[in-house]
Amino acid sequence: MVGLLSAGLIVSPVGAADDQEPAANASVTNTALPPPANGAANPITQAAVASGVLSCAARVDEVAKFLTGGVPQSFWLFLPAVARDQHVVSTSIEVGSKDVPTVYASADFAPGMANGCGSIYETVVYWPEKCPDVAAKQFAGLRKGPNLGKFILSLDAGGGARVFLMPAGNAGCVSIKKELL
Repeated sequence: MVGLLSAGLIVSPVGAADDQEPAANASVTNTALPPPANGAANPITQAAVASGVLSCAARVDEVAKFLTGGVPQSFWLFLPAVARDQHVVSTSIEVGSKDVPTVYASADFAPGMANGCGSIYETVVYWPEKCPDVAAKQFAGLRKGPNLGKFILSLDAGGGARVFLMPAGNAGCVSIKKELL
């Protein structure tokens, strides 16, 4: 089941019944939206609230603004089919950045937690350099932590945050920053 929101946002629930459209169509795209007015909610937050996600609205806005720098981005919003304000909601975002070609960000929001709304986000970036060089140049202030396994390096970003550096091909590296809020 696809519903149409204002400004051309298309929202589909994830986990819809078999007689509804497949979950692969679960998306919200906002590339045509203008930047929000000063102090206004991020377009991701606006779409979440319009879809019935209310108890995590403040956390969605905080994380979305942090990940996007407050600038509208293309995103998908993954929504449960029912009781949207009582289940995990997720978003995937393509973040434009002048420092790197493309950043993929993902954030999940869980209502009813001790802090009101639990959240975790990840950012994923491909770097055309070897991982030790990426660690030294892009994450110079972080302490080396224990490797995740045989090939993936780990950097301690403090608190509930960690950066993983995974080799990609012969000369590349993928960084994955993950933070629990």
